[in-house]
Amino acid sequence: MKARSKYGIAVDIGTTNVTFNLINLIDGSVRNQYLMRNPQSQHGIDIITRMRFAIKSPENQEILVSLIRAGIKKAILGLLKENGIDTSQVTDIVIVGNTVMHHLYFDLSLNSLMRPPYKATQKEFILIAASEVGLDFIPNANCYSPPVVESFIGSDAIAVLIESKFLKSTEKKLVVDVGTNTEISLLTPQGIWIASAASGPAFEGWTIECGIGGEIGAIEAVSINPATFEPTITIIGGGNPRGICGTGAISAMAALLESGLMLPRGSLNREIKSKWLSFDSNIAKYILAPGEQSSTSKDIVIAQTDLRKLQQSKAAIRAVMEMLLKQSNSSPNEISEVYLTGVFGTGLKIEDAYRIGMFPRFQNASITQVRNGAVRGAGLLLLEENRKKVEPLMAQLNYIELTEEDEFRDLFVASIPFPSK
Repeated sequence: MKARSKYGIAVDIGTTNVTFNLINLIDGSVRNQYLMRNPQSQHGIDIITRMRFAIKSPENQEILVSLIRAGIKKAILGLLKENGIDTSQVTDIVIVGNTVMHHLYFDLSLNSLMRPPYKATQKEFILIAASEVGLDFIPNANCYSPPVVESFIGSDAIAVLIESKFLKSTEKKLVVDVGTNTEISLLTPQGIWIASAASGPAFEGWTIECGIGGEIGAIEAVSINPATFEPTITIIGGGNPRGICGTGAISAMAALLESGLMLPRGSLNREIKSKWLSFDSNIAKYILAPGEQSSTSKDIVIAQTDLRKLQQSKAAIRAVMEMLLKQSNSSPNEISEVYLTGVFGTGLKIEDAYRIGMFPRFQNASITQVRNGAVRGAGLLLLEENRKKVEPLMAQLNYIELTEEDEFRDLFVASIPFPSK
């Protein structure tokens, strides 16, 4: 009689989305994947708003804990049912996420994260029965979460570093996980420098007027005719657009700069007269697709207010990169490889990121773009042999708390303008 396969489930709890991989532990293959919106979003789309809600009362914390646990339970049950797998076949679950999402899933206090010196309540790895965290329908499974680095760098950063395969490199390499909270690690032979950028939800399609996730109907790339200022757009899945995702927004900014429609300070150029530029209301807008060409029957635009939010996000990411380079005595030309995951895992055009100044130009680096690096790393941590790599990794980390660095504020301000041509 053929033995039944054993399965593990890797979960990455992001501020915006929660990602699942169902993995066959016999051969390491990914049996299925699933993505859901984080159900806590109704109480704040960003980390700070959600934290403020949680610390108001124990009841509020319980609301957020219950929401994420119930959402994960429902998703796992759906995955197992869809693939004809009995709950008794699941032996291991790995949970990763930023520190706030980690603390809310494991019902840990957030109070110490809200005030200086911004310390995590628990940093050590967690290994408990799955039944203790709302997964009592999986009777034989353990739940593991790797260590938290510190205040806003969670166990997901460890998972991404494991997934990058950079740990034994003798060259300088950069790992970037872009999301609402962007974790950036610079690996060198002397150690690993790591910090977090509060990049906000704009790159994930939230808080911008026509923003949506990287899904069917999203504008993912934009070019602009320099003579007529007419846009040419690329849409995920083809058809008519219904919004713009993060890669599309970066592409649009790069195209607006290149065409002169946006000035280096980030303002739409009011001296240019074009039917694609609207100054009819208090908020200037560039029209990416008129209503008759969109699936919503409304103009799809990128507004001046959107550009300001995106400008702040790209400045935060660039400032963290510059800070890590300075702290590790490195230069962009010394970086041999950049591992990019998160929101822009596969869709971002690196030249667009260079054009808007989100990244310094890495002249000698190869770029590796991986979708969902954190959940892939969580999948590797289903195996004991990979968990053994975590403690030596933690010993190499040089964490930089940016709230204590005046230099970071200066770098952030310097990163806000866009590069001139």
